[in-house]
Amino acid sequence: MADGTKPRRTRVERGIYRQPNGNFAVCARRAGRLHFRTVGTDLDGARRARKKLIAALEVGQVPASPRLRFDTVAARWSERFEAMVAAGERHPRTYEAHRFHLDHDLLPRLGSRRIASLGVEDVAELITDLRAAGRSAKTTANALGTLQSVLRFARRRGWILNDPVELLEPEERPRPPRRPRGRVLGQAEIERLLDACPSRGRILVETALFSGLRISELLGLTWADIDFAAGLVRVRAQLSRPHRDEPARRVAPKTPASIREVPLVPQLSDRLAAHHRATPFAAPTDWVFVTSRGTPFGERNVARRILKKAADDAGLNSDGRMPLRFHDLRHTFASHLIVDLGLDVAQVSRILGHASITITLDVYTHLFDDARHSQEIRQRMAASQFARLLHPEFNRSRDGVISIGAR
Repeated sequence: MADGTKPRRTRVERGIYRQPNGNFAVCARRAGRLHFRTVGTDLDGARRARKKLIAALEVGQVPASPRLRFDTVAARWSERFEAMVAAGERHPRTYEAHRFHLDHDLLPRLGSRRIASLGVEDVAELITDLRAAGRSAKTTANALGTLQSVLRFARRRGWILNDPVELLEPEERPRPPRRPRGRVLGQAEIERLLDACPSRGRILVETALFSGLRISELLGLTWADIDFAAGLVRVRAQLSRPHRDEPARRVAPKTPASIREVPLVPQLSDRLAAHHRATPFAAPTDWVFVTSRGTPFGERNVARRILKKAADDAGLNSDGRMPLRFHDLRHTFASHLIVDLGLDVAQVSRILGHASITITLDVYTHLFDDARHSQEIRQRMAASQFARLLHPEFNRSRDGVISIGAR
């Protein structure tokens, strides 16, 4: 307006106002508080909308803050999650994953929307959009999990009434493929992989293969964690991913069970000791695996420039096989514990740092079964008539028929 004042809505009839943009706004009072809703340009539609608003207020089905935008709620959710991380109640890596999906998948598409207006069709459209953008089913499912976490946060505070993610039909939800069973390298494959490793990365791959540490635990090691005298690797932390302006740092391990001591095989101890003597970064607080600047290696660089390149050069990613992942080195170590050493599930779980033996069984049941099966076959073969042919107490009868235990 000419005098700089903001245009005002005008009253049409009880509880219905026309806004300067031509839309109608309807209102109703509940417990002394006015609740407004913006509707379309049709007056009859506005009258129907007001009746619905009154009916919803009477049964308590109107959200407390219908004008809150998704980005505002997400920011409050994020602040709460960060506080829980600082208090040790949630893990930093979990927050990093949620933050990634907020920044890349959710806020660009839903940030300006009023959170109370989001319905199941909006969620279905989000899934379609993410698929069209090339997101995998797993990434889309994880983004949906972050969205649902924010929506549940809003619902607990009365800002929305329903979680539209829960209303999705089963066929609308992304279906990540079942996680393939981890690869286990044989001796010849291990030799080829190590021979193909670049000089700076070989000791890292060796440590992964012969300790079973997760990649974040490996990269989070400092020299104080290597106890050469006791022959142990003491896992006390892991390396976080860099986030915005915050560099990677040591953070709490994945679970309390991840805090553990892993036996250090003497051959690997010798290799690490040689690495310690050769590196200019040998102080107790220095990283074990460092760049030329003394900073820790990044996960992606290690996976791509060290492991993938070595696996490609060694021919381990050819013939249509699933590309070798860093976690497969951990599977290979677990196979050694189970099949070669015959350790029981509790021992394996403790060395790998699983939160429970149930996880160990879920992941490695096939290895325990294979080891048990092989042992049973050996025992049955040893007791068979066939195996007794190798016993010194057998004769061959005159007619050429083998006689077991003949005197």
